[in-house]
Amino acid sequence: MSYTKENFQDWIFCIDDKMNSFTEDFANKNNLVLDYTLQSLDGLEQWILETYNDEDQLLGDHKMLDLLAIYIGETFRKHIGGKWFMDLDNKNNAFYGMPVLTSPEFKGVKYKSPQVYATASIDRQQGNHVSTILKNNMQDMSIPIKE
Repeated sequence: MSYTKENFQDWIFCIDDKMNSFTEDFANKNNLVLDYTLQSLDGLEQWILETYNDEDQLLGDHKMLDLLAIYIGETFRKHIGGKWFMDLDNKNNAFYGMPVLTSPEFKGVKYKSPQVYATASIDRQQGNHVSTILKNNMQDMSIPIKE
């Protein structure tokens, strides 16, 4: 999806509604517990691995990729903070036009890209790729990890 500043604000406004449906209806239908914990990221990643053969297949499923990115991003926000941001000015930014999380508190990488984490999990085939990224960020920020 191509975003403008206006529809990105609409996208942010709709996050709660999308996540209510995703964490209830989608989760129940797929026997998942989506409670924004590290463990829930592993369960969701396992679902991704069972559902998509390659990242191109997930990239083609725009609605699901959006929901996965929001859930992963909101889980990161609950653990390490940050706010949703989209760079629509610097076309040289690797994350240009993509919803990312950012915060002055983040260590290392300035932008956290939940969409990239979702697609990369297919290539990695680990089942805990996304939660490992979150744990590493928590460690870098000296945030205790409660599993």
